Amino acid sequence: MTATKTAPRSKSIERRATAVPWRARAAVYVIFAVSGAAALVYQILWARWLSLLFGSTTPSVAIVLSSFMLGLALGSWYAGRILHRIKNPMTAYAWLELGIGIFAVVFPALTHLVDRLFVALVDVDSPVWLSYAVRAILAFAALGVPTTLMGATLPLLTEFFKGSSTTGGGTWKVGLLYAANTIGAAAGALAASFVLIELVGTRNATLLAAGLNFVVAILAYAIGKRSQSERLSHPQRTRLPLDRLGTMALAVLALGGGVSMASEVLWTRTLETVIGNSSYAFALILVVYLVGLAVGSWLMSLAVTRLAGLPVWLAATQLAIGIWTVAAIALFDRLSDSLTSGQHVALSIILADYMKAATILFPLAVFSGAAFPLATRILDRDEADAQGQRIARAYAWNTIGAMAGAFVAGFVIAPRLDFFESLYCLAAISAFTVIAVALGIMQPLAQKKARVAATAVAGVAVVLAAFSLRSAFSGSEFIERMARQAPSWEVHFHKPGLQGVTTALVSKVNPNESNLLVNGAGMTYKGTVTKMMAHLPMLLHPNPENTLVICFGMGTTYRSAIAHGGDVTVVELVDEVYDAFDVFYEDAERVRNYPRGKMVTNDGRNFLKLSRDRFDVITIDPPPPIDAAGVNHLYSRDFVELARDHLTEGGILAHWIPVPGSIAGVDDWNTFHMLLGTIADVFPHTYVLQSVPYTGMHVLGSMKPLQLSKKALRARLENADVARDLNEWNEVPIDYFGGLQGVDVSQWPAPAAVVTDDRPHLEFYLWRKWRTGTPMAHRVQFLTQ
Repeated sequence: MTATKTAPRSKSIERRATAVPWRARAAVYVIFAVSGAAALVYQILWARWLSLLFGSTTPSVAIVLSSFMLGLALGSWYAGRILHRIKNPMTAYAWLELGIGIFAVVFPALTHLVDRLFVALVDVDSPVWLSYAVRAILAFAALGVPTTLMGATLPLLTEFFKGSSTTGGGTWKVGLLYAANTIGAAAGALAASFVLIELVGTRNATLLAAGLNFVVAILAYAIGKRSQSERLSHPQRTRLPLDRLGTMALAVLALGGGVSMASEVLWTRTLETVIGNSSYAFALILVVYLVGLAVGSWLMSLAVTRLAGLPVWLAATQLAIGIWTVAAIALFDRLSDSLTSGQHVALSIILADYMKAATILFPLAVFSGAAFPLATRILDRDEADAQGQRIARAYAWNTIGAMAGAFVAGFVIAPRLDFFESLYCLAAISAFTVIAVALGIMQPLAQKKARVAATAVAGVAVVLAAFSLRSAFSGSEFIERMARQAPSWEVHFHKPGLQGVTTALVSKVNPNESNLLVNGAGMTYKGTVTKMMAHLPMLLHPNPENTLVICFGMGTTYRSAIAHGGDVTVVELVDEVYDAFDVFYEDAERVRNYPRGKMVTNDGRNFLKLSRDRFDVITIDPPPPIDAAGVNHLYSRDFVELARDHLTEGGILAHWIPVPGSIAGVDDWNTFHMLLGTIADVFPHTYVLQSVPYTGMHVLGSMKPLQLSKKALRARLENADVARDLNEWNEVPIDYFGGLQGVDVSQWPAPAAVVTDDRPHLEFYLWRKWRTGTPMAHRVQFLTQ
């Protein structure tokens, strides 16, 4: 190793550069891609893990995502503060990767501790501010260390290249590093969502990702020791100053990062209206977006050192983002018309539809990815390669901007603006960013040609801003499109909210027929089957004094439950669904004013976790399709055990399982038996009863055998309110209850797999259904009809 000498005051380290072999340089890109893959595996798995702890509400998800990004930003910022003291950036990077892997190994035990603390500190009656504060503190406690280590990696590798004698060569290496890490992240997202969770489960997938970190750490340490990469011979100050253009570049990185993240959030919500809310659809959207970021960064990194007028190019990328956003909205109808729909569709066709929808985001991601090498080149425009300290600052600003973008999209824009209007709002933000940049760079630009280009870019941005703002506040384009594409339905209620956009429809042909949509997906319909979700367990229980209804929907089950009297609590994730209740029932106000009723807005599972109450009956009607993202949380053995623990002695859990052909996510009998076997695995006494019409099975679970007596049923049906509600639409004969049958899984030819939080078979089924060739129900969204 070369001798080192400490510079006075700055405490920076003077060294000469040593050559790094091309194989070692190539290996650095590869290991950083592998590191990115592991990071995205963690992000997907840890977000799932913490959603089980804190709930699947938008605030809880935002808190987890913000904690992840805050850690990245802190790591990058702190790395920039101490880079001047690091002797060998590559060996330091190796230690970071080792730390990430070790933390991943202990993460399951840490989440168990976090869960215990959360339940001890918060309950269902805690003030909202306290509940969110505890979530934020615990989420950062769980994620802060590994994400901080992750955030420091890019500045260290940038400094590694900067300190070698192989800098230059016409490429902007920090952009290539960013591209490599991002393409690795795309591979990690693909692997986690399409392979690992289904085949090995979340815990084992975490350990596999940790193994990648360990491999990367070993390789990085070997490269660092072999190359002995050190800094150039001039000393670095502890803080590198920024000029006006550099400050502008950081501001654009922050704003661009915010728009990029907000675009992903709001476009995902919009695309959900046509492709549904499958975990695979969400994963492909993420993968395509990450690939686009990598491609944009890679292409720009090859050219950025030869471009003139870099600030104009940076402004142009933001303008391109806004223009494509508007163009993509215009292309949306054509996209939705090209998608396949039907009850028996091959899995490959469905995945192709997901990919087709996701590609609408690809150009947005390419332009966003191109901004990073442009901005960082502006920061170090006189250098052959970027300096790690400035990259640390740039990455921190970009990440903080992304965190702010996710927050603004989820808490400010989405609850107030409809699908397309929210996207027009983002286009306007991009346009205003361009205008501000153009005005700010006019004076520093020396060349007349560059000033003319900046003026032209600003002019186009003014037009874009005016058009986008007018479109954002001129009415719901979603309702207009629905009127054209679903003319037999009339919108009676339509309101965006924190959890999604709620729409209530009434048929123009048959006013008694109605539908409830959340983000364009049909949730339920008015039918005797949803009444029986309350009546069946409450009639079989000898004295149901305290009932919990999870999922309000149209309110049918809750309305039937209060007919029996007693205390009835209903939990609904989407608050606006309560407001839509008036569309479906004329007596909605009477139901709302039921003196012993309680309407709660929360994640149903999280409510049970935090509740200290016990219930005689718990009835659950998860929203279809049951293979949608998050629905597994209400069917897993872990949830069924949680519900069991909240039942009184002799209490009854009432669940609902669709049958194949019902277009509700159960496409084969193997899946049906898996769901039924999961409930029977928890309750020694499990019963089933066919629904009328036969679209599914009512499933009852109890720790004690249920007594079915016609005499007792007749006595209970002498209650006029119960009888009136039960027979409101169809007469239900007392003999119908005689179809109740016990379930004995020991008599099944083969044991069915059990659905758990660790092995969420409902959401992740690709290889299982591919092996069996099961055709699937590709649910038609109303916007495509």
